[in-house]
Order: sequence, then structure tokens, then C-alpha cells
Amino acid sequence: MIPITTLVHEVARVFGPKPAIISDRWTVSYEELDERINRLANAYRELGLQHGDRFAVMATDSIEHIETALAICRAGGVYVPLNYRLREEEVGYLLSDSDPVLLAVDPDYVDIARAVRQKVTSVGHVVVFGAASDDVLAHDDVVSRGAATYPSVELRPDDVVQIQYSSGTTGLPKGAVLTHHTLSSRTAIGLVESGRFAGDISFHNAPFFHVAGSQLDYSVLVKGGTVLRHRQFDAERAAHALQDLGVTSAFFVPSMINAVLQVPEISSLDFSKLRLIEYGAAPMPQAQLRAAIDVFGCSFVQLFGAGTEGGMQAILPAEDHIVGGTDVQTRRLSSIGRPTAFTEVRVINEDGTPVSPGEIGEIISRGPANMREYWGKPEATAETLRDGWLHAGDMATVDEDGYLYLVDRKKDMIIRGGENIYPTEIELALCEHPRVLEAAVIGVPDDHWGENVHAIVVTRPGETLTGDEVIEFCRQRLASYKKPATIEFVDALPRNASGKILKRELREPYWKDAGRSI
Repeated sequence: MIPITTLVHEVARVFGPKPAIISDRWTVSYEELDERINRLANAYRELGLQHGDRFAVMATDSIEHIETALAICRAGGVYVPLNYRLREEEVGYLLSDSDPVLLAVDPDYVDIARAVRQKVTSVGHVVVFGAASDDVLAHDDVVSRGAATYPSVELRPDDVVQIQYSSGTTGLPKGAVLTHHTLSSRTAIGLVESGRFAGDISFHNAPFFHVAGSQLDYSVLVKGGTVLRHRQFDAERAAHALQDLGVTSAFFVPSMINAVLQVPEISSLDFSKLRLIEYGAAPMPQAQLRAAIDVFGCSFVQLFGAGTEGGMQAILPAEDHIVGGTDVQTRRLSSIGRPTAFTEVRVINEDGTPVSPGEIGEIISRGPANMREYWGKPEATAETLRDGWLHAGDMATVDEDGYLYLVDRKKDMIIRGGENIYPTEIELALCEHPRVLEAAVIGVPDDHWGENVHAIVVTRPGETLTGDEVIEFCRQRLASYKKPATIEFVDALPRNASGKILKRELREPYWKDAGRSI
């Protein structure tokens, strides 16, 4: 497999003056982007980056961030993206774990970089996507100091190119080790399954530091399309960008789609150039999906994967997004689709045997998109990668036609009086209520049952609900033992930068003194 950064170089020779990336601040063409990547790669080498050295980046979405990631790879380094929402102690943990020699940050995070640098002595230089200071280099100055020639660095398929840390929603983050072969394989799978065209203007709202965000951008750049990036997601701005910039394809997590649908003028905007919306990272209630199809009038594709560790595992294609069809078609709308190209997927029992149709088991996968290992964690690696199969902890059923139906994360399962309860099923039921905007379900301690079902609910703007109304609504749609025992109303659910609900944060107040891992 050819490294992604090499493919971008080859594509730049073909598309030259065409816009490669449109950002909040400026637009860069393919020929400009390629030259800047060369200059950065050569400058990083001068600053001490050697083959295999780590280079951490803590920044929002921008041209500077994307070109830095590609330049690190072109220089033979290892890109270590950091969630820009992390606190100083969390950043310190990730830097101590990855031991980078260089760190790049947005201006907002310079103080964190300075503080952490005092403790992580491996960091030789800090680069800021802004103005320089006594102890911080300016990104644009680094660009100007490097040679414009393509770096003379051998990039091998098995070289480590990225350490992608997990979100840490269920524990301390672990760094998934990705090689050039891994990233190129993931890009190839995306191209085969979703399709990309040189004429695309693709608007991606998964953050670039997240594996989904960077992978989506790479799949566009290697085809000669144009990537549109906003530093951070804003629903009203996103809605207008779809219209005003002639966006042809986009990616949103379901909560973002929901937010865009709430924009007051959404029904008057023109989305005629939009051909495709991809979504994933969380379940999409069918009522919300129907509303989105009506408003945007384009094709929809659902992407599902083991994210950090395994890339895309399954896809529900546009042809299966049929609203108001047969019973089979309606049922498939609740699925995550079928396995992706080049990926072998099984659903197994605890003894390792395949489940029967309709039986709940764990999804495991094998293929070139899987990580090589967890960085510095052989025991965790051995637990997750067994005989080449990735065990990411997702529970599902499979039907006679091979469609997968996600049940929940294994770690999120609630055990009530010996009964296994999967929160996703309850969350989808809750979101069918016309006054519920979104919901999360967790298990909480219970003296009688061991643990019980607790729902955290966000109502739609201007709407009110009582706990009794919510419980009664669920009683009509779920088995009695699955319905929430208690209801909590909040203004918003805690999320990480990729849009995933932080269940660990929701569970903590209930379990921190209970002697159980959360």
C-alpha cells in the first residue's frame, strides 16, 4: 500500500491549482498544499524529528492541522493527535505515554503546552498555529524555513505512522498503533464503500484529531476532491455552508444532524447539490432519519466501525435507506448494515462460536484495517487482538441476510437481577417520544436488583415532561424489566469532541463510592 502522504503528493501533480482544503481562514490549492507539506517535513527534520519519533498535535480543525499531520508522515514521524478538550492532567498523561519530541498547538492551548512541557522532557520544541513567542515557534515561520523539495525519507508499509488514542469513555485512553498499511487500507475501504469523486466538495464534521475525521479527509484528498473544514461545529453555520458552498457530500454524527434540523430556516435552504450524507458514531432514531431524508433530499449512508482500533467494519448503503417500505426494508433501517470490503466480521458467543440469527453476541473482525497493537500495553493488546481477530466489545445480532444489528457496548450493558439489558434499545425508544430531543441510559446501583435502569433525558426546546410520562411511554414499548426505574432531566448530555456521549461521566456520581469500575 502506498502511504497516504505520498498519494496526496501524486494527486497534487495532477490537480495543481484546484482547491484542496477550504477552511475558516483561507483556501489552499493542491500545489500549495503539497509544497507546504514538503517544507514542513524538511523543517521538522531540522528540528530533530527522526524516523519513528512521535509528534503530538492539540488543535481544532484547520489547514494548519491537516498539513502538519501529512508532513509528520512525510518526514517519517508518527502523528499523535490529542483531543483539544482535554484538561492539563489528561494531556500530560498522553504526552508521557507517547513521549513526543515535538508538539503543535492552537494559540488557545499554548499555556497547557508550556505547563506540560515542564513535566514531559522529551518535547524539544512547541509549534503554535499562530504568533511566535520566546519559547514557542510560529507554524508559518517553520513552513518558510524548510526546503520545498520532496523529503528523501523512505516510508515503509509497516512503519508506524499514527498513534490514535481512544476517547477514554470507559477508562484511561489507550493508543492504537497504526501503520502506513493500516491507514491506506482504511482509505481504500472508504473509497470502495462510499465512493469519492474529484468534483466533490466534502464537509466533514467529525474532528480531524478523531480517526473518523482524518480518514474521511484523506479519502477526499487522494481522489482530488475538496475538503471543507470549520474549526468547530456550529449547527446554523453548518446548515448554511451546505447551501452556500455547494457541498456535495457531508459527514455528521446523529446529534449534529439533529442540531442542524433545529435551525429555524432549515426548510427554506437549497440543498440541491448535496448528493450524500454519511453518518455514524451513534445510533440514529428512525424518526430523526426520516426527518433528515425529507429535509436534505439526498442519499444517506451509515458507517459503523471499531473506530480507533479497527476502522470501518460495516456499512448500511444508500439503497437500504428506504422509508415506508416493506417490513424487511423497515427492519434494515435499524441495522448497521453488512461487513465492509476486505473485512471479515463474525458475531460470536462467549465460547467463540458464531451466534444463530437473532442471538446476541460480540462483533469481532479481521482485516488490514485493524490496528497493529496498543502502544506500550502488551496485556491490553493480547486481550483485544486474539489470533488476528479484533475484540472491540460491541454486541450485536445478525439476521439471515448478514445484516448486523448493534445492541450496545459490552461495557455499557446493565445486569438487573440476572437479566442483561442493553441501553441502546431503551435510548432509541425514548427518542421516539415527540418531546424528547435525546437521551442516555445507564445502570445505577440498586439494593434489590444489583443495578437498575436510569434514563437521562433532554427535552426539545420549549417542551416539558415528567418522569412518570417518560416511564409510561417506555412501558408501552419495552419489556417491563427494561423500562427506566428513574428519570433525570438535563439541559445537555456530556460528549467528547467526536460527539459520543460520555457514559463514564454520567455513571461516575452513582458508582464512585460503590467499588465498581465505571
